[in-house]
Amino acid sequence: MRLGWSSAALIFSAAPHLPRMPIWISLLTLTCLTWRMTAAIRGWPTPWQWLRLLLALFGLAAVVGSYGTVNGVEAGSALLVVMMNMKVLETRQRRDFQVLMFISYFLILAQLLYEPGIWTVLYMGAAVWLTTTALMQSVRRGPALPPWNAARLVARMLALAVPVMAVLFLLFPRVPGPFWSMPTRGGAGTTGLSDSMSPGAISTLSQSDAVAFRVSFDGRVPIPRQRYWRGPVLHEFDGATWREPARLPVRELSADAIGPAFNYRITMEPHDRPWLLALDYPGGWSATRAFLTYDYQLLSRHPVDQLTAYDAVSYPESPIGMILRPMERRIDLSLPRDRNPRSVALAREMRERFTDDRRLMTAVLARFTQNPYVYTLRPPALRGADPVDEFLFETRRGFCEHYASSFTVLMRAAGIPARVVTGYQGGELNPLNKRMTVRQSDAHAWSEVWLPGEGWIRVDPTAAVAPSRIELSLADAVPYADLAPGRLLRTVPILQNLQQAWDAADSAWNEWILGYGPDQQIALLRSLGVDKPDWRSLTVLLGATLAALLAGLTLWTAWRYRRPQVDEVQRLYQRYARRLARHGIRREPWEGPLHYCDRAVRSLPAFAGAMRGITTCYLRLRYEGRTEPEELVRMRRLVRTFRP
Repeated sequence: MRLGWSSAALIFSAAPHLPRMPIWISLLTLTCLTWRMTAAIRGWPTPWQWLRLLLALFGLAAVVGSYGTVNGVEAGSALLVVMMNMKVLETRQRRDFQVLMFISYFLILAQLLYEPGIWTVLYMGAAVWLTTTALMQSVRRGPALPPWNAARLVARMLALAVPVMAVLFLLFPRVPGPFWSMPTRGGAGTTGLSDSMSPGAISTLSQSDAVAFRVSFDGRVPIPRQRYWRGPVLHEFDGATWREPARLPVRELSADAIGPAFNYRITMEPHDRPWLLALDYPGGWSATRAFLTYDYQLLSRHPVDQLTAYDAVSYPESPIGMILRPMERRIDLSLPRDRNPRSVALAREMRERFTDDRRLMTAVLARFTQNPYVYTLRPPALRGADPVDEFLFETRRGFCEHYASSFTVLMRAAGIPARVVTGYQGGELNPLNKRMTVRQSDAHAWSEVWLPGEGWIRVDPTAAVAPSRIELSLADAVPYADLAPGRLLRTVPILQNLQQAWDAADSAWNEWILGYGPDQQIALLRSLGVDKPDWRSLTVLLGATLAALLAGLTLWTAWRYRRPQVDEVQRLYQRYARRLARHGIRREPWEGPLHYCDRAVRSLPAFAGAMRGITTCYLRLRYEGRTEPEELVRMRRLVRTFRP
């Protein structure tokens, strides 16, 4: 029974880890648990100690060989599972099962370090309940409790711990960032945005429906064509790939922020990159250790490796970069030699016909509109040495990066400084919580060109080919055969409502649980009347709250498990028994009223009448269910006058 409970708890706790571990760890777990259960059924002895030691050394070497280290969340979790299997092979005593359940608790905690989402916490809560039940059944002396009784008892125990857990969560001193958060694993960012862009990069990313970040606006919400979320700005081009140059912070803006402003708060998912997405064009932000580059990227000095929230203000109609420095002009006009010659020739031919920059830009966008260009999530691969030429003159099927790249090349070839901007465009406003969700499928690329007297202006070639992509969504812009993410949800209202409800719950979880940090804790203290919150006041409040809570739980437990109340009949009979006990006639726990009366009569025959009368009244009132008031009055009188 103990082994069965422990095995179930270990499987439940280790199951979320096994899919991300090498296959040999899953096979090892299955083998060890199966062998141990078979050995328990057939009465086999545990393996020899030298064999267990050899297996443990082999497991340690295998973990180091698979991960190159034993440090970190992945390698540490793998080593913990391997050591769990080694411990399973030697379980005999009660203490062994106790150690196994402690390992199970550590595996639960390790899963929270990977993904502290709502579903994960619910699953881990069930794992804690099962592990605690297994611990109680394994270390219990005597036979195990029936499963349902054990489960209910543990559920009550955990329910009593919830208030203490809530107080510790709210008042325990916080460090910046959630203390259970760990840096993201792997080198690629979760958002998918990169410091380079090649044909097909963003179209692949846009097939993901994962959340990139959420936005809550203070006041009015930008219309769809204003929802350009600025990310990496790419200047360097080698003929196929655009790259980000060295980042330079802005020391002095070339123009003051003018026009209407949008105030908002972004909650960004971790992506292991320094980019802080912001609405074009950011004019202020609350993120500490962040700065604005010369091309108006908002960057953090450290990678965003945990859920991050910051406030920002943007001015979408404000001119930027009114003065173009010679170095910037040189960078944003450069093209590689002998690459994409047909595109360069087309740009120069159009420049001869259109000397005005605005008219030239309009003519290039008209070319996309008037010719059979297609906006699609599944563009053909560009395998030649000149991908811009291949797209403009042959395939004519592409995603936003194809159009932004080719338009920027044409502008540079015509002598107009231009650059590629990547980020996100769009966002869906949730009617339940009035927050906007921007997903990976909203990833986008557009161009910026510099015009004298106007500065850098945004030009989105995708809007010329597929206007519905900007005004509506990706699913409304691409062909139906492309299977755009989120299309099914938009066609089935009940699915869309369910997604919005889940998104609202997930947003609240991120803000109030995962995002609960020092700022929120200080705001809570101020709402409780603490004018100048610091660690001293926090410690005092935490201690006082815990003391009050524990006192309340103690009083409730004492009241819940108090002795049952004694009625007046029982109280009168106990007084009568105490008076007899003074004369050495004590009632035994197993002794009934009649037997006790007969023994007392033999010891005190002079009081036989009174003792038989008291016993008769007691039996009538206690066991016959008599309710006559005179019977109770008679018993009171007999007990009061009984003085042996």
